[in-house]
Amino acid sequence: MAAQADRYEAVLAQYGLRPERMEQRGKAVKVYTNRGVFALKPLESEQEAAAVWQSLQHGGGRRCLPLYFTQQRSLFATEGGRLYYLQAWHDGESKVEKDAVDAFFRELARLHRATVRTIEVSEEEAAAYRKQKKDEWQRARMVWEERIERYEAAWYMSPFQLQCCTYFHEVMRAYSFAEERLDVWEETLKETKQWRIAWVHGKARLSHYIPPYWISWERAHWNSPLFDVIAALRFHVQTMPPLGREWLEGMGEYEKELPLSDGERAFLYSHLAEPRGFVRCLERYEAASRNERNEREYVAALQRRYLAFKNMEALVMHLVQRDAAQQQEEAVDNEPPADESSNG
Repeated sequence: MAAQADRYEAVLAQYGLRPERMEQRGKAVKVYTNRGVFALKPLESEQEAAAVWQSLQHGGGRRCLPLYFTQQRSLFATEGGRLYYLQAWHDGESKVEKDAVDAFFRELARLHRATVRTIEVSEEEAAAYRKQKKDEWQRARMVWEERIERYEAAWYMSPFQLQCCTYFHEVMRAYSFAEERLDVWEETLKETKQWRIAWVHGKARLSHYIPPYWISWERAHWNSPLFDVIAALRFHVQTMPPLGREWLEGMGEYEKELPLSDGERAFLYSHLAEPRGFVRCLERYEAASRNERNEREYVAALQRRYLAFKNMEALVMHLVQRDAAQQQEEAVDNEPPADESSNG
């Protein structure tokens, strides 16, 4: 720890700062100095440094929390073969309130809109991606099916095994829905042969949005804007109790700023509906010897995955029902007026 503190002091000296106290906060270090409070963050690779630097150059630059230059006018300090950057310290919101969630989705869409562009996609590329995902899901289905068949054949099922059997049919339906939406996406892409990409944050979540700035750009890259949306929703559905209305309506706020095409919606719903984390729970349980298995812990882990799964299911169903209602309204609006001459 002392060696680490010495290294941080050497880094801060490159900025002309003298630390008075330091606190480890995840990967970042909260540094109290003679000139204020700062966030010092180490980078894992030059690739991460490039992502941060490019984020400053792209449309998201004005939305990045500014970085301080070293005394040598460099954005990154180097010490012990590692790169670091320095920013002002900002505490995130402690409460997840409706206005915060609305602003998160709204500003995420604006972030994407600043760099969004359309690229050409061939039928072969779309087919290859669909096959990759379906093969991945089929392997997961086979794991489930093999385990459930074995569990149901046993004289006595453990609590974990019983929970798996209870969830099985719901999980299989989710895979079927995800595959059906992925087929719709591919068919749509065959017609348009176009797909939108943008400079995405790479790890979009509420804790990385400090109005009006975004922080932690180490994973930024070019991708579909949906990459950030999917990652954010997957993260937040597993870190809270049943979803509040603001999360169900978050995509509405997003689409006010950056409307999605039918193909993008199909892709989004497919990837959100994908059951995640279950197979890992099953494999960890199977890998442990009977003497090492703590049934209570394994059941709790499985139930956490199920809660996240049900949260996501509620979100996807809300979006599907919203789309159906919108289509019905459009159909009514487009109906020709009744022929009054036929009356009487």
